Amino acid sequence: MPLPDFTSPTTFPLFTSLPLTTTPSSSSSEEYYLLAQIHQNMTLTKPTLICTDATNTSFAIVFGSRPASGPDTLDFARLGYRRGATLVLPGVRRTPPKEGDGSKGFVSIAREEEGRVRVVPSSAGGGKAEGEGSGGTKGVERVVRVGGWLRGRDAGGDGDGERGCESCGGEARKDGAGGEKAALMKCTGCGEVEYCCKECQAKGWNEGGHKADCKVIKAIRAIWS
Repeated sequence: MPLPDFTSPTTFPLFTSLPLTTTPSSSSSEEYYLLAQIHQNMTLTKPTLICTDATNTSFAIVFGSRPASGPDTLDFARLGYRRGATLVLPGVRRTPPKEGDGSKGFVSIAREEEGRVRVVPSSAGGGKAEGEGSGGTKGVERVVRVGGWLRGRDAGGDGDGERGCESCGGEARKDGAGGEKAALMKCTGCGEVEYCCKECQAKGWNEGGHKADCKVIKAIRAIWS
């Protein structure tokens, strides 16, 4: 599946731009996704997460009722729904607030739709995504940035873009292993970026931001595979 356009407000609408549950469903077949960074578990009677979108608008995501314990309990930690992580919610709609509520509503996830919710883990620390667990929109921004980079790497979503060492741009291994034209070494974490030698690999991990981006690259590829 080609990666979507992460800069499109139609494909990735803000929370306040979501269609309301009180309006008729659109006949459009175009899928859209809400990106929601998790900030707090506010579960009381129903499993509830407080999240923000790309504009730092805060809203609740409410899941179907669950027993307080037992095999049917919704385990946020097991699912990776932790503070700083970003949820990818396909085709969700906004439930409008009650009159006089003062909020902008919330997103309700029916139990039969829970399997469609995907998650991009929070940063491993440092790099371009540093600080995303402390609030704000860093997680959402990181998904948009890395997703856009991957789409460009795929030549716009179809086919293969040019490849090379992520640190120096070299096209062959420099350590002599496998011959002069040996293939570059792929990152064993994401399987995406490549390096010509261990020095470039260390530079990319520590200085190039790959330490923070590795897991999100892997997650984005898995979500839109």
